Amino acid sequence: YGAMDSRVNIRGLERGSLVLVNGVPMNLNGKGGLSSIPTGSIERVEVLKGAASALYGSDAMSGVINVITKTPTKEGGSATVGFGNMGSQTYKINYGTPRFLIGVERNFFGAQDPETPIRSDIGGYARGYEYYTARDKGNSLGLFMSGKLNDKLTLNFSRFEGNSSFAQLSTETNPIKQKLHSTTYAYHDTKNNVSLSYKDRNTTGTLFYNDRDLYGKSRVHSKKAYTVSDNNYIARQYGFDVQHEWDFRDGKDYLIAGILGKRETYKTTAGPYYGNPHRNSLAFYGTYSRQFNPKWTGILGLRYSDIKDPVRNQKVLTPQFQLQHRINKESSMYMNVGKAFRMPNLSDTFKKINKGYASVSGRNLKPEEGWNYELGYKHITDKDNWKVAAFYMDFKNFFSWKPDSNGKNTIRVNGGRYRNVGIEAQYGRKLTDHLKMTVGASYSNPKQREIDKTYWKQANPKLQFTGGLHYNSSTWTAGTSINFVTKRMKNRDGGTNPNLVAWNAYVGYQFNENSSLRLDARNLLNRHNVISNGDWEYWDEPFNYQLSYTQKF
Repeated sequence: YGAMDSRVNIRGLERGSLVLVNGVPMNLNGKGGLSSIPTGSIERVEVLKGAASALYGSDAMSGVINVITKTPTKEGGSATVGFGNMGSQTYKINYGTPRFLIGVERNFFGAQDPETPIRSDIGGYARGYEYYTARDKGNSLGLFMSGKLNDKLTLNFSRFEGNSSFAQLSTETNPIKQKLHSTTYAYHDTKNNVSLSYKDRNTTGTLFYNDRDLYGKSRVHSKKAYTVSDNNYIARQYGFDVQHEWDFRDGKDYLIAGILGKRETYKTTAGPYYGNPHRNSLAFYGTYSRQFNPKWTGILGLRYSDIKDPVRNQKVLTPQFQLQHRINKESSMYMNVGKAFRMPNLSDTFKKINKGYASVSGRNLKPEEGWNYELGYKHITDKDNWKVAAFYMDFKNFFSWKPDSNGKNTIRVNGGRYRNVGIEAQYGRKLTDHLKMTVGASYSNPKQREIDKTYWKQANPKLQFTGGLHYNSSTWTAGTSINFVTKRMKNRDGGTNPNLVAWNAYVGYQFNENSSLRLDARNLLNRHNVISNGDWEYWDEPFNYQLSYTQKF
């Protein structure tokens, strides 16, 4: 809610993932925007871990999330209505044919008071009084449309609108001081995404456009009027991506070559000057796969990016090498070594001065860059599957903040370094024809060295366990999942964030071919789970549920 976005944390990096929808990049000003697509229009989500800049470019430092939307095989649709506690309401409608799909989703959520513990900020965050954060009620609207213009052209469009507000409330007993130190923030957030995709045998091409318009305002409780935020902005991105694949030696080898061009813009809607930077990028990329014999395959990727940046132009070369070994029909091993980079956000190229904007000082803001090394093993059968991976990540020029003349951290600089070494494992098993289970674990040591510092500090939680159990029959569906995170970081009050234990469940009943009922329950233990990492401490919602009814037509 507000100016915040959902973040994808892959191997300790919260801002190192590239989000795609049907292969089209969605990241705007460093944010992925996963909320743009109605859930009813999503077929599946693919996750690619590890550096992938050779094929996908900037932002793909720790991995890629690709959302694949539905493609109906016959005409039909569904309508869903859901109600729950905490003011939650959901309304969905989807309709599709083999050539057209539309999905609309409307959500309402209630207030959460409090949403954080009472804070007594220390050090540079100190305010001189205690306070906490409370979320007010809000709503969102999501729309997705997809149409096949012909057998080769597909047009996609999505739109998201969100309205939300929250307050930072002083706990002072003096009513005058309490109003003076309490503030409500309200936001209206709009996102649009359009893409035109072409596919003809081994050639694909895409024209794409994304934008985000964020409008915020705030009101100190001792005043009646709202003040427009000087952080309001409109971010845009548009471009093209064309690639072709050649097969050799009867399909044993292949070559993919492509070109991508895009323009990014960022316009502040409340600042009087220097609030409209832009960036132009042109990239040439290729991937060649060679099968040495039936058991060994090597893949070499290379990308050259020429970037015209408002702070400093960049010419970036990102190689990647993979080696795959097939042990037998069910088991394989792989090695992946790749370089990745991430450009600064366009909003990082200027700073605030007396509620205005000015270019950052100096011309030395470089992209984050580094290497990812991974060794993995997979064992997949009809009954069960094993996946194990060990990885090492080392990135330099990590973005940090420096104080301005007023002592506030508003100037973006390079200087930090990030490293992580770890191992992750996942096991899945089909227990019966109707019941399956998955368990997973990950242990790593993510650490970061800040600018001008000689020591390393923890950058993300170290240990995570996950588990799930799912049942499916012609009449009943049910499942439960748990996520346990420990060895966490310190927060801005000097304490360590508690263990996260998120236990969720669902159960559904199919009345007939067209009618079904489903109950979803989250946070069954009703814990104050801290879902953020680092300085800020935000709680997950307490125990909540929603009962929904779906009618197909």
